[in-house]
Amino acid sequence: MESSDNIKFKFQINNKSRSANVFILYIISGLVFAGGGFYFLAKGMNVPLLITITSAIIYFVIFNKLKPNFIELLVTDTELQFNYYSVASTMRNYQSIEFPLEQLVGYELKKSFFGLRKMLTISVTSKYGIADYPPMSVTLLNKKELSQIFKVLKEIINSPK
Repeated sequence: MESSDNIKFKFQINNKSRSANVFILYIISGLVFAGGGFYFLAKGMNVPLLITITSAIIYFVIFNKLKPNFIELLVTDTELQFNYYSVASTMRNYQSIEFPLEQLVGYELKKSFFGLRKMLTISVTSKYGIADYPPMSVTLLNKKELSQIFKVLKEIINSPK
């Protein structure tokens, strides 16, 4: 019998349920807009068709501008890992940030788009100095989840290296 590799996480958080609900909303809204467009096209109702098309374009531009992501943070005794992907797309582009805990030197939250879009940038030490990972959207995280993540990141930064 083979032994299993069990990783002990010191901290683990994700927004799986909220991101799944947002993805379902994304798919259903696309179907509703497409269905409405085909209905108005078949009935020859040009004004409602134009309103539906314009509304769909505005809705999906705003939705994609917010960049809602699934976010998962995993912290072990030695490493930190962020896993994330956009839920504003039917194609999954899985991203991951992983590094030893002692490399974490900072983080920054930037808000944009009227404060609705929140982007988290992680800073680490490298052999060339301090490097920033590309920002990841944490828009779908609520205040409690964000404060938990910030608390963990602050504890890692302030811990003796």
